[in-house]
Amino acid sequence: MSRYITPKVDVKELIFVSEEESEIKCGKCNKPMFFTIYYKEKETYDFLVCQGCEIYMQRIILDDD
Repeated sequence: MSRYITPKVDVKELIFVSEEESEIKCGKCNKPMFFTIYYKEKETYDFLVCQGCEIYMQRIILDDD
C-alpha cells in the first residue's frame, strides 16, 4: 500500500526522469496533477505534482502488517 506525504527529500537536488498526467485534481487550483519520477544516487522517488501551485507530494510504500 502507498500514500503521499510532504517530501522527505529536496526535489531541487533530484534528477527529473519522467512525468505523466493523472486523473487526480489539485485541491487548491483544481487542475490535473502529474505522476512524476525523479532519481538520485541509485534511488527513484515518486511524486504527485501540481505544476501550477508547485505542490509536491512524495509517494511512500507502507508495509502491510
